[in-house]
Amino acid sequence: MEDKETISLKSILVKYLRRWKLFLFAFLFSFIPAILYLTFYPRTYDFVASVLLQDDKESGIASLGLGEAAGLMKSFGIGSSGGSVNVDDEIAIIKSNRMLRLMILDLGMNVKYSKLYSFYNMYNEAPLKLTTDSLTMVNISDRYDFKVSVNPGSIKVKAKSWLGGLRETLTFTSLPANIKIGPDEFILDFDNDGASKKSFKLNIQYLPAGWVAESLEDGIEVEDVSSSSNVLMITCSEHSVERGKDMLNTLIDKYNEDMESYKRSEDKKTMQFVDDRISTILADLATVESELEAYKTKNEMTLLESDVILYSETIKELQVSIIEAESQARIISMLDEYVRDPENRNSVVPPLLSVADGEHGIISTYNTAVIERDKFLKNSNEKNPMFRIADNQVNKLRDGVYVMVENARRSADKTLEELKRKETELFAKMKTVPKKEREYVNYRRDQEILQGIYLLLLQKREETMLSLGKQEDRARVIEPAFVKKKPAGPRKLFAAIGMILLTIILPVGYIFAKELLTSIKEEYKRTEN
Repeated sequence: MEDKETISLKSILVKYLRRWKLFLFAFLFSFIPAILYLTFYPRTYDFVASVLLQDDKESGIASLGLGEAAGLMKSFGIGSSGGSVNVDDEIAIIKSNRMLRLMILDLGMNVKYSKLYSFYNMYNEAPLKLTTDSLTMVNISDRYDFKVSVNPGSIKVKAKSWLGGLRETLTFTSLPANIKIGPDEFILDFDNDGASKKSFKLNIQYLPAGWVAESLEDGIEVEDVSSSSNVLMITCSEHSVERGKDMLNTLIDKYNEDMESYKRSEDKKTMQFVDDRISTILADLATVESELEAYKTKNEMTLLESDVILYSETIKELQVSIIEAESQARIISMLDEYVRDPENRNSVVPPLLSVADGEHGIISTYNTAVIERDKFLKNSNEKNPMFRIADNQVNKLRDGVYVMVENARRSADKTLEELKRKETELFAKMKTVPKKEREYVNYRRDQEILQGIYLLLLQKREETMLSLGKQEDRARVIEPAFVKKKPAGPRKLFAAIGMILLTIILPVGYIFAKELLTSIKEEYKRTEN
């Protein structure tokens, strides 16, 4: 059996070798498509840029250290810390259709200019410029083709829309000129003074930015250098060196602008919340201080320090505990008011109020879920299944926040009740302490509680103001876009492979088809006889 297969293979090889002239002809013929490919295929280059994703850093307690407020924040576990970067999320944002649209509109890549019978789109060198208003630029939903013929004193424009099927032929004696086709209106003008003195023809395409973004989604790659690194490599291929660099650099700029805008929006919300609470605390503090002043005047208490020293050493430790417990109860009350407010249902809980929650507690987890859901909503819509999953997770976590706040309230009330009970017992033993001194202690305690909360809010306000004033790119550019030395196309290797395939496929296919046709004819004649 093996000998028969060997003889059959040899006979096939010999049959093909006898037709060597056919293979030679196919080889010579394969030069034609190879030369056409190397000649007319646009020379394409690879572009690379690298960025470092930076963590969100905010000033901590030690950075400002505002006296008692810093101490209160330490005792309650309240404070801000740097946030980590989810590299996969940031890659998805950079490659999102919305971010690509921003880049395309900024560079004007949705408007394509080309000469007649040219494979190349012109970039920053077209003699004409087609523009429209900003609203039309964003909302346009049809493709428009313009064929422009320019002669001194006469400009002829043939315009048509693809989806609407509209056609217009317009003639102008000079530019700029308004071109209205269907619901959209465009302005055609010369891009430089010298163009008005020449005769030329130009094809112009005006495309929706979203369509162009779809065509670029697979062409722009964003990858992390390693699983333990925040460095991203952004690559693309383009035949125009200038446009390739501008695409990557502009994409990075638009990403930084978008992240900065989002960060400022969140900081302004926090600032508004803190300012509202500061106004409330100031009003309460003014009331307590007025009552304290009236009390001291009524009881003629001039040597306050001497009066307080008589018993301050005895109940100092108890006072500190009561002040901290009262402050914590106020913070919890503010937290409960904020989270149960229907207007804040879909908002993050400010880090200021993360009472004893810690970095990985329920409130931090809830805030992270809200931010992730907002990112889905920003890049998609409420019908997206991923958004619905994220929204359900937020609703479940919100119930956990309610339970945590309620438990914290009960624990704080119980602690405060126990401390006051001990205080009552201590005052009962201190029968020598005058009544007015005990009342004075209550006034002072309320004053210190409000002062502590006020200083805490001031610190958070200062941190937020510093964050608003600090301009720091989320993606720090390590390497601006540059073009690689070796072109990505046309590739001589691809031309050589194509020649080899044609040299083999064409003769073999011809011989096989000829033999098959011959056998069919013989079979046909045999069946006739």
